[in-house]
Amino acid sequence: MVMKKGFDKNIVFIGMPGSGKSTIGSIVAEMLDMPFIDIDDYIEEREEKSINQIFKQGEEHFRDIETSAIKEVCKRSYPNAVVISTGGGAVKRPENMEALKENSIIIFLNRSVNKIIGDIDIQKRPLLAEGEEKLYKLYEERYPLYNMYSDIKIDNDFCIDDAVDEIMGILK
Repeated sequence: MVMKKGFDKNIVFIGMPGSGKSTIGSIVAEMLDMPFIDIDDYIEEREEKSINQIFKQGEEHFRDIETSAIKEVCKRSYPNAVVISTGGGAVKRPENMEALKENSIIIFLNRSVNKIIGDIDIQKRPLLAEGEEKLYKLYEERYPLYNMYSDIKIDNDFCIDDAVDEIMGILK
């Protein structure tokens, strides 16, 4: 499938950690010939620290850095659109979502907690280090926010290719 080059809006992926935001985002970016920015990678590069190291200074500290990074990426992306993968908690701050909404199509990648648990090493995710129960709690807390802020909801419980095909069909 050939898409027009230079999509006029950013494409932003939101969802739980392990929902496929980075994987699917990078595939979609390649298919659309657009730059891809993973906010967590951007933060690590900018801060010269890992997300885990930043979280050791507290979640609020991390969220401040995340907000700053999202605003930078949004400014930097204009007038050329990019594909952005956010961290799972970006939806917790309305100012993040307001900055992203300005010139973006926001796609919520919904994935069941059971599928996420089966696929990711929760020990490598700072907020999930407490165990599986924390993931269920975060899902309950964030699910309404993902729905509220998204323009498109895609279920990603099966094959990544199916989710990508559905997204590309919608963006076409």
